[in-house]
Amino acid sequence: RSRHRNCDRSRLARGQVQSLSITLVLVFGIMFLLFLSAKVGLIAMVPNIFPIIMNFGLMGWLGMELSAATSLIAGIAIGLAVDDTIHYLFRYNREFKIDLDKERSLTSTVGHIGRPIIFTSLTISLGFSVVMFSSFQPTAAFGLLMVITMASALIGDLFLLPALMQHVELVTLWDLLRLKLGEDPQEGIPLFHGLARSQVHYVLMAGALRKLKAGEILFKKGERSDSMYAILSGSLEVAELLGGEDEKDPLHGPKKFIAQLDSGSVVGAMGMVRSRERSAWVTARTPVELFEVNERMIKRLQWLYPPTAQKFFFNLMTILSDRLEQTTNRLTGMTTVDSLTGLMHRNHFLDVQKEEVHRVKRYGGQLSFFIMDIDHFWLVNYWHGFQAGDQILAQVGKIIRQYVRLNDVACRWGGQQFAGFLINAPETQARATCERLARSLSEGYFKAEGRMIRITASFGQATLAAEPDESVDDLIRRAAQALERAKRSGRNHVE
Repeated sequence: RSRHRNCDRSRLARGQVQSLSITLVLVFGIMFLLFLSAKVGLIAMVPNIFPIIMNFGLMGWLGMELSAATSLIAGIAIGLAVDDTIHYLFRYNREFKIDLDKERSLTSTVGHIGRPIIFTSLTISLGFSVVMFSSFQPTAAFGLLMVITMASALIGDLFLLPALMQHVELVTLWDLLRLKLGEDPQEGIPLFHGLARSQVHYVLMAGALRKLKAGEILFKKGERSDSMYAILSGSLEVAELLGGEDEKDPLHGPKKFIAQLDSGSVVGAMGMVRSRERSAWVTARTPVELFEVNERMIKRLQWLYPPTAQKFFFNLMTILSDRLEQTTNRLTGMTTVDSLTGLMHRNHFLDVQKEEVHRVKRYGGQLSFFIMDIDHFWLVNYWHGFQAGDQILAQVGKIIRQYVRLNDVACRWGGQQFAGFLINAPETQARATCERLARSLSEGYFKAEGRMIRITASFGQATLAAEPDESVDDLIRRAAQALERAKRSGRNHVE
């Protein structure tokens, strides 16, 4: 009989350990899925384990044996404690996401959830306390242990859990992205473009968050780094320091401003891909929150979630391609377009003109060319200043762009002279275009340095001859000779 009793106790103990272990694992899994944080899952376990420890500790202190009745207490206690813990954490999560203030969130949570938890625990404890007056000793012991266990669960939820929550960020990176960029962060950050919500979760779990104060340096020119950053909130300034690399105040010192990057932008992509030296200083204009991405993060994402890593890497390559295209367009524009008038530079214009002359001679068609000179423009610079002259040239360039067709090409020929070639335009059509342009210039007023100034212009125009030996230089020379005749004959007209 003693052997059978010991065998029953052993099976009861093993069953108790197995059931509690499975329950605790399931509780951790539920908390992890709810808040996507292993730390939150572990912290949520504490108020659930605490009443079980108190229960078995009291049983050992009072010398109570583990029986069919007392083995039920741990399961009931953990069920009630988990219910209270989920309510508490859910409410705290909602409060914390309002303003990210821990103290206010804890106070509000205890105020709203604390009272129902207390009333629920007291009600259940009073119900089980009636069992304490049973004449059957095991039943009375069961009632006593339930009351003490419920009190322990209440202490864990009201005191232990709030104290532990001070050391954990319950709002996940996903919640933070929604706070800073709206309901769909994947539309606000190019790195997350086209990813499903679950895939964005995977990326965030593989990465890291970094915060900067206003004026704090993200990286310096010449530093080596293997990370790039997506801006969640705030703004960064990209600049070239003019006071040397030992500048102590990069935000307010002498510098050449390059760009300002706001929420949703990315910075440092080339440094991450090539591990090269940074090409500029980047500082925080305002408090900034950044999502850090580097090679280790991408490898970790590739190992855990290969399909997501593939899409993420494709987005990264798209960003780099867009940056390269923007740089190419900017450099091309700097070398082919006059920054003052918005028209082509003369050298690039001549290259295009040679191609058009060759095309017309080979495939047929007509090509007209004109040179325009603003009359007595030196008087504008003399009486009103060179800045006023530049303002007039910019306005003239704008008018020329309005009068030439989309397939025509115009350029700043030099100084106050402009030129253009009109594709598939016979001599009569080209002359009419030049006369309309001349009339528009002479009848309008140009505002420069607060004054209204009138100008006129003379035009020399020529059409490519049908003879095969006519060259580009011949065409330009004939138009220049026509311009000289227009000036000698009184200016402000077309020859």
